[in-house]
Amino acid sequence: MLTTAAPSNQTLVLTGFLLFIVIALFVSVFAGLDGETPSEFYIGARDLTPWAGGLALAGSYLSTSVLVTITGLVAFEGFDGILLTADVLLSLSLLLLLARPLRLSEAHTLGDVFALRASGAGPRVAAAVVTLAVTVPLLIVQLVAAGSVTAALLGFPRHGVQQVCTVLIGVLVVVCGMLSGAKGLTAVQILAALTVTGAFTAASVAVLHAFQGDLGALASAADDGSDHPGRYLRPGGLLGTDGGARLDFIGTHLMLILGSACMPHVLIRVYASRDTTTARRSVRHAVAVVGLVCLSVVVLGMGAAALIGARTISHGKPNADDALLLLAGDLAGGAGTLAGSVLFTAIACAVFLSVLAVVGGAAVAAAGSIARDVHRAVVRDGQGTTSRETLVARAAVLLVGGGGIVVAALLQGHAAGFLSLLAAAVAATAIAPALVYSLCWKGYNKVGLHWTVYGGTVTASVLLVLSPAFSGSPLALFPNLNLACFDHNYAMVVGLPTASALGWAGSVNERRRGLRALHR
Repeated sequence: MLTTAAPSNQTLVLTGFLLFIVIALFVSVFAGLDGETPSEFYIGARDLTPWAGGLALAGSYLSTSVLVTITGLVAFEGFDGILLTADVLLSLSLLLLLARPLRLSEAHTLGDVFALRASGAGPRVAAAVVTLAVTVPLLIVQLVAAGSVTAALLGFPRHGVQQVCTVLIGVLVVVCGMLSGAKGLTAVQILAALTVTGAFTAASVAVLHAFQGDLGALASAADDGSDHPGRYLRPGGLLGTDGGARLDFIGTHLMLILGSACMPHVLIRVYASRDTTTARRSVRHAVAVVGLVCLSVVVLGMGAAALIGARTISHGKPNADDALLLLAGDLAGGAGTLAGSVLFTAIACAVFLSVLAVVGGAAVAAAGSIARDVHRAVVRDGQGTTSRETLVARAAVLLVGGGGIVVAALLQGHAAGFLSLLAAAVAATAIAPALVYSLCWKGYNKVGLHWTVYGGTVTASVLLVLSPAFSGSPLALFPNLNLACFDHNYAMVVGLPTASALGWAGSVNERRRGLRALHR
């Protein structure tokens, strides 16, 4: 069972956590009350300063996958887990390259970007499909993590309690998203970035204090307590060192870099910038904030291995997602002390806010695509009132969020990492090449776009279902089922070049057909 606050301070911890939830929800709803137009619902107001925009981008970027999962991987795997934090920063650097053309597109949704090279209903439908294929799995896995963390905070980490917490938090997030849209969520994302940065920095300082600031002693203790003593700071622990593992290694890192940068709810923060200069400056500020958090994640992961130990963290489970809370309960004198309780509560609040920021952003991104790319552009053929469009967007938040809550509750207790991989793989194999082609290649057309988006989505999804991430391994979504056709995850290695080649071939073929038709 997870380490939680001691009974003497349990009331203090719960009171602080619940009070923080109320404040966060109030900030979100209050900030979005005056947002009536569809544009404000989709992307918020375009009046943020570069620093505010950077904090909002960082808040939408710092998911539980970064805060919880990578902390656990650093604790278990050492070097390979640390390398994942570098991928997080590299993905933001990629977003810096895309910031100017994305802002110049005047987009509100992915469909607006795809429409730059391909007109008609087809590209917008493709945008809606791929947006849902990314945001829905992301929403589900974040809610699963939120339910687990909240149940642990309550001191009852049983399956039924986790499901109840998942449903309650999901309802709060969905209601918040319906009422406030992107404008209200911007305030939450800024608050999330500040809270995560403060809490994780304080916790990492506490870890360093436990070792008198000696990084060598921390690394040595982490090596002793890790899952791979003697090779904690050597590569290969996570994915292996044979030929297939090397391809898997390349694919995993490419997937994290490209997928994280091309998540629809992350792209919204670029759309919402005041101008291109603000967009680029905001991304640079986000790199600084996320970089500080990533450094803290590395320290906390090593601290968990050193102070808690990999065997205690896993306690019979195949993953290390409990590392962060176990460490938080042990720092600053333990959860039985006032300082320990405050630090534990701060970490729990930071994780909750990251869930609120990411899940809310994902739900609004999905709803915006449904309302703008499908309802307005396809169903209403560009006609209709703004009030009706906003109403459809709010209903879409309820539909997408409600469905996600049900699935998340059913998956509680399962290893949901597959859903994170699915979201990142589809974003990397379908959205990334389609974005680059749409922004940079004048010869890109509707056929090429369809081949890129649908080809990348199907290829990545099928390869993931046939990989050990879906079945046949302890970390799989269905460990007792075995559909795996190969030992490694090749979704990215095969999917990205396939989707890119399909986009090029489809565009060239359609252009040749058009030229032949002109000469007849």
